[in-house]
Amino acid sequence: MIRRSFTPLVGCLFSPLLLADDNALILNAQLVSAPSVESTTVAAMARYGSKIDVVSRAQIERAGPAADVSRVMQMFIPGLYVAPKNGPFDYGTYSLLGGRNDDTLILLDGVRLNNRLYGGLYIDTLPANAIERIEVLKGGQSLLFGTQAVSGVINIVTRSPQTPSASGEVNLGVDTFGGTTGDARVEKLFNNGWGDMGLLAYVSRNASEGHQPFRNRDMTNVSNKKRAYEVTTFGTKAIQSFGDHSRLELFYQYADANLDFARPVASHKTTNDRVQQIATATFEQNINERLSYFVKGHINDWDTRYTRINNLDAGGTQVINHNDYWGFTDWGVQAEGKAQLPGGHVWIVGSDNQWFKGQDDVLVIDNNKAQAHALYTQLRPQIDALPDWHPSLGVRHEAMSGGDSATVGMLTSLYDLNENWALRGQYGTAYKLPNAEQLFVNETDEKGNRHLKPEKSRNAELGVDYRGSLAGRDFNASVTLFKREITDLITLNDRLWVNGQGQVKMRGFEADARLALNQQWSVQADMTRNLTESRAGVTINDIPSFFARSRIGFESQSRLWGAGAAIRYIRDIASSRQVEYGHYSVVDADAYRYLDSTHQHRVSLLVENLFDRDYVTSRSNNVDNLGRPFTSEVRYTYRF
Repeated sequence: MIRRSFTPLVGCLFSPLLLADDNALILNAQLVSAPSVESTTVAAMARYGSKIDVVSRAQIERAGPAADVSRVMQMFIPGLYVAPKNGPFDYGTYSLLGGRNDDTLILLDGVRLNNRLYGGLYIDTLPANAIERIEVLKGGQSLLFGTQAVSGVINIVTRSPQTPSASGEVNLGVDTFGGTTGDARVEKLFNNGWGDMGLLAYVSRNASEGHQPFRNRDMTNVSNKKRAYEVTTFGTKAIQSFGDHSRLELFYQYADANLDFARPVASHKTTNDRVQQIATATFEQNINERLSYFVKGHINDWDTRYTRINNLDAGGTQVINHNDYWGFTDWGVQAEGKAQLPGGHVWIVGSDNQWFKGQDDVLVIDNNKAQAHALYTQLRPQIDALPDWHPSLGVRHEAMSGGDSATVGMLTSLYDLNENWALRGQYGTAYKLPNAEQLFVNETDEKGNRHLKPEKSRNAELGVDYRGSLAGRDFNASVTLFKREITDLITLNDRLWVNGQGQVKMRGFEADARLALNQQWSVQADMTRNLTESRAGVTINDIPSFFARSRIGFESQSRLWGAGAAIRYIRDIASSRQVEYGHYSVVDADAYRYLDSTHQHRVSLLVENLFDRDYVTSRSNNVDNLGRPFTSEVRYTYRF
């Protein structure tokens, strides 16, 4: 068990993550000896002034019917707006601290998932059962993480082996739409001739006929009005330590998904048949008490077959696309070293190298290969005269083949005012490299531009955190002010991608708090206000001006059962055609009961949209995409 002293890793401060009685952040013990590579860079930045929130495994299990990653993030991450397009395992809209859909960098165990072909976020096939926790590092983070970390970084940490005897769990669930979920996991730690070794494997399957994502009046000549999905995933992880100072970690995940692509007009059949494979290998070593390093390699391979068959008004069908291919492969190597210098200073230096290629049978892209290489360094000084001040400063340079280079800098600061209060802040520049479509697309109505410059932004965050008590009860609270100014915006000018003269300024605040009413009851809430200013015709779409969440939870004294309810409110949102939507509140609920005192058998009830609210998650082609209606799921869990 890891217990952190007061720093804004209590940026979790409210977090639904502080689940222990003393409100300390608790992560599962890693029993394999030697250092752990899991997201150490993300967690370390919390000690130097970056705000971090963590979604725990317990929260993931309460995320709702057939939870995928988007659903988990929608419920539990302060400052993050998530709107799944048509329910589970679908594309979504994401906005962290007012950022655009691709201003947030998504990592899986520190490996980039954002695709360089289109720049989008494709996480719709990641199963929640494979995840141990989700770490969210807020604000511009290009220094250590590179392109697209404009508004923050979300690091999805997969589960690791943790028990010396063979153990695991099995989950089975069914929901009110006939959807079924099933998953299993097994793990074991043992010692071999080199040191400790841990093995873990998991498998999951989620399938449903789905719900109707459009109103009847908006659907014309559609054969199947429901949006179905079928996702099967297998994953494995192996961790081998070499003594107490070196460690090798191998991870592989295979996902096979058949996903309906819902369309409201003339749709006979539209599907994405997808296979995604992710593999990582990481070696790290503590050379001595002052020097350590890690080397990480990864491959992210995505292959989709797209089929679109239209219904004709006169009867019959027309094949528009038949198993047309689109996909990409990203692979890369990152190396980072850390040195403890005399005087307590810490120096970080690293190199991040990526190669990627893509192909699309529908969208013509002339040059489907590219690469990017970066060098970065960061100093974390220790100032003896100010022992409660923890600053850092650094610089990064990245060059991309076929495009321009970018250089950014970042300064962060954490000051512990006393045992209850801390003041944090960060200021720096961030960048977003043009993607392959923007550089090389060659269609009659869309042309790429090989001379595009990276988008640049200046980012500032200032926050205050409190951890203590209110009326004699444990209380944590946090407020963060943010401001972002983006220039060299990459935009379409008629048919050509250009760096426009427009400029966008985003500012706002995020506040969150958690109060333990007593040993059984707790309440938590968060709110985010986004204010956008733009010029030269630039618009920012599909980002709510305000959204908020609140949750109340109860745990019995015996911890054999518990229940909770949550409400999220979304204010006005403007679509790309400046049509306003939003203005809704949705209530979710959950309850669980262990059937035995050893916590081996558990039954859970999960409810999404308790009052069956009709609400709009997004708009496309002047049609409303509807959020999932009332859905309940009963789930049985067996742990061994």
